[in-house]
Amino acid sequence: MKKKAAAEGAAEGDKPVLAVTCGDPCGVGPEIVLRAAAEERATKAARLVVLGSEKHLRQTARELKIRWPFANVVGDVPCSRRWERPVLLDLGGCCEQWLPGKISASAGKAAVDAIERAVALALDERVAGIVTAPIHKEALSLAGCSDPGHTEMLERLSGARKVGMLFWTPEMAVGLLTTHMSLRDAMKKIRCSRIAEMLGLFHDQWQRFFATVPHIAVAALNPHAGEGGRFGHEEIQEILPAIEKVREHGLRVDGPIPADSVFAMAREGRFDLVLALYHDQATIPVKLVSRQKSVNVTVGLPFVRTSVDHGTAMDIAGKGVASADSLVAAIRLAARLCLGPRPA
Repeated sequence: MKKKAAAEGAAEGDKPVLAVTCGDPCGVGPEIVLRAAAEERATKAARLVVLGSEKHLRQTARELKIRWPFANVVGDVPCSRRWERPVLLDLGGCCEQWLPGKISASAGKAAVDAIERAVALALDERVAGIVTAPIHKEALSLAGCSDPGHTEMLERLSGARKVGMLFWTPEMAVGLLTTHMSLRDAMKKIRCSRIAEMLGLFHDQWQRFFATVPHIAVAALNPHAGEGGRFGHEEIQEILPAIEKVREHGLRVDGPIPADSVFAMAREGRFDLVLALYHDQATIPVKLVSRQKSVNVTVGLPFVRTSVDHGTAMDIAGKGVASADSLVAAIRLAARLCLGPRPA
């Protein structure tokens, strides 16, 4: 990815500039952003521009006794790429209405505003990539946003032709065929053409980021991969034909492999990537093995985007107990991806 910001960062110590959004201000986003911005593991990897409300972040830092991590509060991304400590791009907002754990339209709007600003910066090549803290779907809806989540919003704002959700952990990587929708609706999307398209996307994006040809496994939908049609016909009618189709184009794809086995096989190193068929089929094994260090990557965008693998955690917001580990991992992975192809 030959972005100006990425190139400048690489020229000055391999540190790309990343925009970091605070997510829903009533969730754990602000506190984990403050902690991550103070983490040497994050600041050594990238130059960080945090997008959020100065007043709200100062209040959060004061109440939770978190060290203020910012060198300056700015109105735009600094022209110089030589700063070391993070800077805060103040977006203002009605922070008097933002209470920890309380869902509100105002908080949803603040989250959307930050995402829109970050995308604009990335498309204008002012930053090399975006790292996002979690947003709340209900708050988005209250704010008038029809997108069900980050992935769909970023696809719309960037004008990308096709995007995908990928969960990256030190042990394995898992791509999703379907994302934020009911299980009933996800079942309707398990079609040969869609599976083949997503396999092609993840194959191409893996090569883009890591410059290697991935070995991909496709998870089965039904128990025992359908047992020859006894437990369902999706494997025979939709999944296997898609695999055979992409193999004809040179992709290394195996499956369908029973879901109760394929993730363990990937963790053992037998596959680079697993294609899961619906959201929780992917996230359950990822969260079991990751210990808060997995990262959500949106592939197919014209810029790098990573995120935490968890939600707003409204039940613990404002209590000072939220871990920033996933956000730090997201910053480090985003920096790595911005610097161009390297071995996985």
